[in-house]
Amino acid sequence: MVKQSKSLLVLLFVEGETDEVFFKTLLNYYRKFSTTDLRPYKICNLRGVTRYSSKLLAKLKNEYLPDSKNKGYKIQTVCCTYDTDVFEASNPLMVDWGTLKKEVVRMGVEEFIQFGIKRSIEDWLLCDLEGICKFLKLTKIPKTLNGKTGNEKINNLYGMANKVYQKGYQTSDLMITLNMSTIRSKNKDVLISLEQVLNVNI
Repeated sequence: MVKQSKSLLVLLFVEGETDEVFFKTLLNYYRKFSTTDLRPYKICNLRGVTRYSSKLLAKLKNEYLPDSKNKGYKIQTVCCTYDTDVFEASNPLMVDWGTLKKEVVRMGVEEFIQFGIKRSIEDWLLCDLEGICKFLKLTKIPKTLNGKTGNEKINNLYGMANKVYQKGYQTSDLMITLNMSTIRSKNKDVLISLEQVLNVNI
């Protein structure tokens, strides 16, 4: 977590532990290679995409906004990221993003942005297939991966190394070995809004 200052703060809400680990790793990459200083930020794990409709507003009202007043900084941007597969598989309107944005802005936050990880965070991890194979000590990179989803594909890949893929904080060792530059370049069209509010320049 970046040390707070009397400045503009970016709040990044994520839906789960794997996403939290990924974005912490990505933000460390930004901090290392950006030619400009990143704006102060915090990452908040809501532990479930459906909680965007309730828990996000509660945390803003009861935790982040009072803290910002006490410590003299302003929450400039609320950013929400989510895996799109949940919306594709179930009710696409489980989160009313328009209403959520209005409520966040009504609380005094200047900017609200959202972006979907298509289709899941595992699909993004597979953008660095070479890095995953190296982590698993697989000597050959498979030309095709079995599975319909990113999660199935990465599970089958782990199976080739006689290992079990575990979501959540257990992915930390994998994340730090991946090439974030490769993953970023393949998803830059999605990440551009986040990079702009964070003042990333690579």
